[in-house]
Amino acid sequence: MKQSLLNAQNWEDKYRLLIRLGKTLTKPEDLENYTLISGCEVNLWAKIMRNSDRTLTLSAYSEARIMNGLLVILMNEVNGKTVKQLNNFHFSDFFRELGIAQRLSSTRLNGLQQIETMIKEQK
Repeated sequence: MKQSLLNAQNWEDKYRLLIRLGKTLTKPEDLENYTLISGCEVNLWAKIMRNSDRTLTLSAYSEARIMNGLLVILMNEVNGKTVKQLNNFHFSDFFRELGIAQRLSSTRLNGLQQIETMIKEQK
């Protein structure tokens, strides 16, 4: 996924890829057990689970397909890593590296940063 975005020739190709990825994310049946993220452009929910091997699993969902595409990519990068491994992982840098951050609204980035804060608060 990450490589596909890096290989995309322009923003329109990246946007189409994000929309396609967003369509693959299904609404969780237990959405009421997720945290509603404030400050995002659209409703966004996230849940972080600690696994027995000390890794984290991020599960998230949004009402917007493009945001769901971003979440799919993010979950792919975050899941299976420890809090220690994620301490130096910064969402804004990650999306900037993919050539996406500069095209996202500040409220979408804010929602992603709220999830980053949730992850960094895990001890």
